[in-house]
This record gives sequence, structure tokens and C-alpha cells, in this order.
Amino acid sequence: MAGRHRGGAADAPAHRRAGLGGRHRAHARAHARRRNRLASLAELLALAVVGIGGALLLRSFVVQAFYIPSGSMEHTLHGCEGCSDNDRVLVDRTRYHWHDLSRGDIVVFSTDGTPYARESDEKDVIKRVIGLPGETVACCDATGRVTVDGRGIDEPYVWEGTSPFSAVEVPKGTVWLMGDHRSASEDSRFVGPIPIGNIVGKAVARFWPPSRVGLLH
Repeated sequence: MAGRHRGGAADAPAHRRAGLGGRHRAHARAHARRRNRLASLAELLALAVVGIGGALLLRSFVVQAFYIPSGSMEHTLHGCEGCSDNDRVLVDRTRYHWHDLSRGDIVVFSTDGTPYARESDEKDVIKRVIGLPGETVACCDATGRVTVDGRGIDEPYVWEGTSPFSAVEVPKGTVWLMGDHRSASEDSRFVGPIPIGNIVGKAVARFWPPSRVGLLH
């Protein structure tokens, strides 16, 4: 009497073999999808890390955003304590690695080691360059203008004029900074010249609020 034959999958009916093959293919496709999802997540994570690292690098070495807290630079820059529409500016931190400071530049500087640090909680202040090292700054000439080395300078950005002050020679390694809103600015007239080493960079553009977006001059 012939023994009972126990066949494997190869001996199964065709429809059963097709079912087994279909399940294997479905399992393989599901596994591939999971693997692709994991690969996509890994790529997104890598991109996020690169993006965050790039942003930190950009902020630390190239461009940094600053908030304008006061009205000392009106009307060029708007700011007031408690206001919700204060300007925000972008500062080029690399500008003075390649270029010299120029009169009229709007700069942000650190208050560390300056009289500002003793009188204010502000860590960074924004003003305009008026006097360069070795120049003599005073106010005013016959038309009420600030003078540099005895010559009046044109300042179309000034709001409310400048009160007279005695001539000051700007020491080597420092700059004379003033706010555009002269009657509301605590600047070099009160705290003296600022070390060039304290300058963070040049303010190049206003990016907030949207109605005031534009380059700074």
C-alpha cells in the first residue's frame, strides 16, 4: 500500500501557490515602503540638522537680526518702549572684515566695556557713524550743521536738529556715533567715542514690519 505523500508548497494547487506568492510580494512591498519611510525621515532629520546648523552659522558669522527698542534713530528706524510695531533690521557682521567704516554707516555695537554698560541694560545699541579716527567733531556751524574737521556735513536723516557741543578729536581705534533723533539719543556726545572693536556690524536692511521693508542708508 502506497504511503501518503506529504507535498510541500510546490505540490500545492496552483491557486494556493499563487496566494502564497502574492502574500510574499505584499510583505516585500510593505517592507520596502517602511524602509523608504525610514530613509525619508532620516533625510528630513539630516536636512533639519543642516538647516539649523546653517542658521546658527549664518547668525554667528554673517547676518544677524536686531530689534529697535527706542526712538533714538527716528525717522530712519522706528522704535519705542512697549510698541508692537518696532522695526527689526538685518546686520551684516562681515562688512568691516573687508571694508573700512564710512561716515553715515548705521552700525550696531556691543555696550561691553563702555559707559552704556553702566547706565543701561541694553547689550547692543544702534547708531550712525559721524566721526572717524583722527577727525575732530563739533556742533554747530552757522547753519546748525555738525562739523567734521571744521567743515559742515549734510545730514538729511537728522530729525529735530543737534544741540551744540564742543570740539572733540576722535581717538585712534574709536568712532564718534550719534542717533538720527538727536534730541532723544544718548550717544557719543554723552558717553564718548566707541571702540571700533565693539562694532558688531553694519545695519543693511529693515525686514519688519512688512510696510517698512527696505534697504537702509
